[in-house]
Amino acid sequence: MTASLMYHDLVDPGGWDASGFPGPSAASYKFEWDEYERQLRALSGTGLRFPRVDALDGEDDDACLLTFDDGGCSAVEAARRLEQHGMVGHFLVTGERIGTPGFLGAADVRALAASGHVIGSHSHTHPPDISRLDARALAAEWESSVSRLSQILGHAVDVASVPGGFHSTLVARSAARAGIRHLFTSEPTTSVARIDGCRIHGRYALQRGATPELVAALAVGRGGARARQWLLWNLKKPAKRFVGPAYRWARRRAFGGA
Repeated sequence: MTASLMYHDLVDPGGWDASGFPGPSAASYKFEWDEYERQLRALSGTGLRFPRVDALDGEDDDACLLTFDDGGCSAVEAARRLEQHGMVGHFLVTGERIGTPGFLGAADVRALAASGHVIGSHSHTHPPDISRLDARALAAEWESSVSRLSQILGHAVDVASVPGGFHSTLVARSAARAGIRHLFTSEPTTSVARIDGCRIHGRYALQRGATPELVAALAVGRGGARARQWLLWNLKKPAKRFVGPAYRWARRRAFGGA
Protein backbone atom coordinates (compact mmCIF):
# COMPACT_ATOMS: atom_id res chain seq x y z
CA MET A 1 0.00 0.00 0.00
CA THR A 2 1.24 3.49 -0.86
CA ALA A 3 2.15 5.73 2.09
CA SER A 4 1.93 9.52 1.97
CA LEU A 5 4.12 11.79 4.09
CA MET A 6 3.00 15.24 5.23
CA TYR A 7 5.55 18.04 5.27
CA HIS A 8 4.89 21.73 5.81
CA ASP A 9 7.66 24.36 5.62
CA LEU A 10 11.47 24.37 5.61
CA VAL A 11 13.47 27.19 7.19
CA ASP A 12 16.94 28.42 8.04
CA PRO A 13 18.08 27.73 11.63
CA GLY A 14 15.74 29.49 14.04
CA GLY A 15 13.73 31.20 11.30
CA TRP A 16 10.49 29.47 12.17
CA ASP A 17 8.20 32.25 10.91
CA ALA A 18 10.02 32.85 7.61
CA SER A 19 7.79 30.53 5.58
CA GLY A 20 4.14 29.62 6.02
CA PHE A 21 1.95 30.31 9.01
CA PRO A 22 3.67 31.92 12.02
CA GLY A 23 3.64 30.81 15.61
CA PRO A 24 4.92 27.99 17.81
CA SER A 25 2.20 25.50 16.87
CA ALA A 26 2.89 25.86 13.12
CA ALA A 27 6.64 25.73 13.82
CA SER A 28 6.26 22.27 15.35
CA TYR A 29 5.76 20.95 11.81
CA LYS A 30 8.72 22.79 10.24
CA PHE A 31 12.25 21.52 9.62
CA GLU A 32 15.54 23.26 9.07
CA TRP A 33 17.10 22.73 5.67
CA ASP A 34 19.90 20.43 6.78
CA GLU A 35 17.37 18.14 8.49
CA TYR A 36 15.28 18.06 5.33
CA GLU A 37 18.27 17.17 3.19
CA ARG A 38 19.19 14.28 5.48
CA GLN A 39 15.61 13.06 5.33
CA LEU A 40 15.60 13.17 1.53
CA ARG A 41 18.80 11.14 1.41
CA ALA A 42 17.24 8.58 3.76
CA LEU A 43 14.12 8.41 1.61
CA SER A 44 16.20 8.04 -1.54
CA GLY A 45 17.97 5.11 0.09
CA THR A 46 14.71 3.20 0.58
CA GLY A 47 14.47 2.30 -3.10
CA LEU A 48 10.92 3.65 -3.27
CA ARG A 49 9.55 5.79 -6.08
CA PHE A 50 8.18 9.26 -5.27
CA PRO A 51 5.70 9.98 -8.09
CA ARG A 52 2.64 12.14 -8.66
CA VAL A 53 -0.58 10.83 -7.15
CA ASP A 54 -2.20 10.80 -10.59
CA ALA A 55 0.62 8.59 -11.90
CA LEU A 56 0.03 5.77 -9.42
CA ASP A 57 -0.86 2.39 -10.88
CA GLY A 58 -3.28 1.07 -8.27
CA GLU A 59 -1.93 0.76 -4.72
CA ASP A 60 1.78 0.67 -5.48
CA ASP A 61 3.88 -0.96 -2.77
CA ASP A 62 7.06 0.57 -4.18
CA ALA A 63 5.89 4.18 -4.08
CA CYS A 64 5.53 6.99 -1.53
CA LEU A 65 3.81 10.35 -1.97
CA LEU A 66 5.40 13.53 -0.60
CA THR A 67 3.02 16.35 0.28
CA PHE A 68 3.64 19.90 1.55
CA ASP A 69 0.77 21.78 3.21
CA ASP A 70 0.01 25.50 3.51
CA GLY A 71 1.82 26.95 0.45
CA GLY A 72 4.71 28.61 2.27
CA CYS A 73 7.41 30.29 0.19
CA SER A 74 9.96 27.60 1.08
CA ALA A 75 8.18 25.32 -1.40
CA VAL A 76 10.31 26.65 -4.26
CA GLU A 77 13.60 25.51 -2.73
CA ALA A 78 11.98 22.38 -1.27
CA ALA A 79 10.94 21.37 -4.78
CA ARG A 80 14.38 22.06 -6.23
CA ARG A 81 15.92 19.69 -3.70
CA LEU A 82 13.30 17.05 -4.46
CA GLU A 83 14.26 17.25 -8.12
CA GLN A 84 17.90 16.56 -7.26
CA HIS A 85 16.71 13.22 -5.86
CA GLY A 86 14.32 12.45 -8.72
CA MET A 87 11.27 13.06 -6.52
CA VAL A 88 7.97 14.83 -7.13
CA GLY A 89 6.15 16.92 -4.52
CA HIS A 90 2.49 17.75 -3.97
CA PHE A 91 2.22 21.39 -2.88
CA LEU A 92 -1.16 22.13 -1.30
CA VAL A 93 -1.75 25.87 -1.26
CA THR A 94 -3.97 28.07 0.92
CA GLY A 95 -5.78 30.18 -1.67
CA GLU A 96 -6.11 33.56 0.04
CA ARG A 97 -2.46 33.49 1.16
CA ILE A 98 -1.04 33.45 -2.37
CA GLY A 99 1.17 36.49 -2.84
CA THR A 100 1.25 37.45 0.86
CA PRO A 101 4.43 37.60 2.99
CA GLY A 102 5.84 34.16 3.74
CA PHE A 103 3.78 32.42 1.07
CA LEU A 104 4.09 31.50 -2.59
CA GLY A 105 3.30 34.02 -5.29
CA ALA A 106 1.37 33.23 -8.45
CA ALA A 107 4.59 33.00 -10.49
CA ASP A 108 5.99 30.53 -7.95
CA VAL A 109 2.89 28.36 -8.26
CA ARG A 110 3.21 28.30 -12.04
CA ALA A 111 6.92 27.49 -11.84
CA LEU A 112 6.33 24.55 -9.51
CA ALA A 113 3.71 23.11 -11.84
CA ALA A 114 5.94 23.66 -14.88
CA SER A 115 8.66 21.62 -13.13
CA GLY A 116 6.30 18.65 -12.86
CA HIS A 117 5.12 19.04 -9.30
CA VAL A 118 1.45 18.80 -8.29
CA ILE A 119 -0.34 21.96 -7.18
CA GLY A 120 -3.47 21.50 -5.11
CA SER A 121 -5.81 23.24 -2.69
CA HIS A 122 -5.41 23.48 1.08
CA SER A 123 -8.74 25.33 1.36
CA HIS A 124 -9.10 29.06 0.75
CA THR A 125 -8.77 30.55 4.26
CA HIS A 126 -7.41 27.60 6.31
CA PRO A 127 -10.31 27.67 8.84
CA PRO A 128 -9.60 26.46 12.40
CA ASP A 129 -11.99 23.53 11.94
CA ILE A 130 -13.26 23.09 8.41
CA SER A 131 -15.53 20.21 9.46
CA ARG A 132 -17.66 22.60 11.56
CA LEU A 133 -18.52 24.92 8.65
CA ASP A 134 -22.02 24.91 7.21
CA ALA A 135 -22.55 23.59 3.69
CA ARG A 136 -22.31 27.00 2.00
CA ALA A 137 -19.11 28.04 3.79
CA LEU A 138 -17.56 24.63 3.19
CA ALA A 139 -18.32 24.81 -0.53
CA ALA A 140 -16.82 28.30 -0.67
CA GLU A 141 -13.57 27.08 0.90
CA TRP A 142 -13.00 24.50 -1.84
CA GLU A 143 -14.51 26.35 -4.77
CA SER A 144 -12.71 29.65 -4.12
CA SER A 145 -9.35 27.94 -3.70
CA VAL A 146 -9.74 25.68 -6.73
CA SER A 147 -10.91 28.63 -8.84
CA ARG A 148 -7.96 30.81 -7.79
CA LEU A 149 -5.40 28.09 -8.49
CA SER A 150 -7.03 27.11 -11.79
CA GLN A 151 -6.89 30.73 -12.97
CA ILE A 152 -3.21 30.93 -12.08
CA LEU A 153 -2.30 27.64 -13.74
CA GLY A 154 -4.65 27.72 -16.71
CA HIS A 155 -5.96 24.22 -16.05
CA ALA A 156 -8.20 22.39 -13.61
CA VAL A 157 -6.98 21.59 -10.10
CA ASP A 158 -8.18 18.26 -8.74
CA VAL A 159 -5.92 17.56 -5.73
CA ALA A 160 -6.37 18.96 -2.22
CA SER A 161 -5.59 18.42 1.45
CA VAL A 162 -7.74 19.02 4.52
CA PRO A 163 -6.42 21.79 6.80
CA GLY A 164 -5.89 21.05 10.48
CA GLY A 165 -6.68 17.36 10.22
CA PHE A 166 -10.43 18.00 10.60
CA HIS A 167 -11.69 15.57 7.99
CA SER A 168 -15.26 14.35 7.68
CA THR A 169 -17.50 12.76 5.06
CA LEU A 170 -19.16 16.14 4.43
CA VAL A 171 -15.76 17.77 3.91
CA ALA A 172 -14.90 15.11 1.32
CA ARG A 173 -18.26 15.36 -0.46
CA SER A 174 -17.92 19.12 -0.70
CA ALA A 175 -14.40 18.77 -2.10
CA ALA A 176 -15.65 16.23 -4.64
CA ARG A 177 -18.35 18.65 -5.81
CA ALA A 178 -15.62 21.25 -6.35
CA GLY A 179 -13.83 18.86 -8.71
CA ILE A 180 -11.32 17.33 -6.28
CA ARG A 181 -10.38 13.77 -7.24
CA HIS A 182 -7.59 13.17 -4.70
CA LEU A 183 -8.04 14.46 -1.14
CA PHE A 184 -5.26 14.06 1.45
CA THR A 185 -6.23 13.91 5.12
CA SER A 186 -4.10 13.68 8.27
CA GLU A 187 -5.33 10.19 9.12
CA PRO A 188 -2.21 8.00 9.52
CA THR A 189 -3.15 5.15 7.20
CA THR A 190 -2.28 3.73 3.79
CA SER A 191 -5.90 2.74 3.11
CA VAL A 192 -7.64 4.67 0.34
CA ALA A 193 -11.38 5.34 0.57
CA ARG A 194 -13.68 6.63 -2.15
CA ILE A 195 -16.37 9.24 -1.60
CA ASP A 196 -18.40 10.54 -4.54
CA GLY A 197 -15.61 9.70 -6.98
CA CYS A 198 -12.91 11.31 -4.82
CA ARG A 199 -10.05 9.15 -3.53
CA ILE A 200 -9.27 9.84 0.14
CA HIS A 201 -5.60 9.35 1.04
CA GLY A 202 -4.30 9.25 4.61
CA ARG A 203 -0.88 10.69 5.53
CA TYR A 204 1.83 10.30 8.12
CA ALA A 205 2.70 13.66 9.67
CA LEU A 206 6.32 14.71 10.00
CA GLN A 207 6.99 16.92 13.00
CA ARG A 208 10.08 18.74 14.16
CA GLY A 209 12.54 16.32 15.70
CA ALA A 210 11.71 13.47 13.32
CA THR A 211 14.95 11.69 12.43
CA PRO A 212 15.85 10.57 8.90
CA GLU A 213 15.48 6.99 10.14
CA LEU A 214 11.93 7.64 11.36
CA VAL A 215 10.95 9.35 8.10
CA ALA A 216 12.25 6.40 6.08
CA ALA A 217 10.51 3.93 8.41
CA LEU A 218 7.17 5.69 7.88
CA ALA A 219 7.71 5.60 4.13
CA VAL A 220 8.39 1.87 3.94
CA GLY A 221 6.36 0.66 6.94
CA ARG A 222 9.24 -0.54 9.06
CA GLY A 223 9.66 -1.02 12.81
CA GLY A 224 6.18 -0.13 14.00
CA ALA A 225 6.55 3.59 13.19
CA ARG A 226 3.21 3.71 11.40
CA ALA A 227 1.41 1.84 14.17
CA ARG A 228 2.72 4.24 16.83
CA GLN A 229 1.52 7.28 14.90
CA TRP A 230 -1.85 5.64 14.28
CA LEU A 231 -2.27 4.96 18.00
CA LEU A 232 -1.36 8.51 19.02
CA TRP A 233 -3.68 9.97 16.39
CA ASN A 234 -6.61 7.89 17.56
CA LEU A 235 -5.98 8.81 21.19
CA LYS A 236 -6.18 12.52 20.26
CA LYS A 237 -9.06 12.19 17.82
CA PRO A 238 -11.97 12.37 20.30
CA ALA A 239 -10.59 15.57 21.81
CA LYS A 240 -10.20 17.19 18.40
CA ARG A 241 -13.66 16.16 17.29
CA PHE A 242 -15.83 16.78 20.33
CA VAL A 243 -14.09 19.62 22.17
CA GLY A 244 -12.52 21.30 19.15
CA PRO A 245 -12.18 24.93 20.42
CA ALA A 246 -10.90 23.76 23.81
CA TYR A 247 -8.46 21.37 22.12
CA ARG A 248 -7.06 24.17 19.95
CA TRP A 249 -6.77 26.47 23.00
CA ALA A 250 -4.89 23.78 24.93
CA ARG A 251 -2.59 23.17 21.97
CA ARG A 252 -1.77 26.89 21.65
CA ARG A 253 -1.03 27.03 25.39
CA ALA A 254 1.22 23.99 25.15
CA PHE A 255 3.26 25.69 22.45
CA GLY A 256 3.39 29.03 24.23
CA GLY A 257 0.83 30.78 22.06
CA ALA A 258 -1.65 33.43 23.14
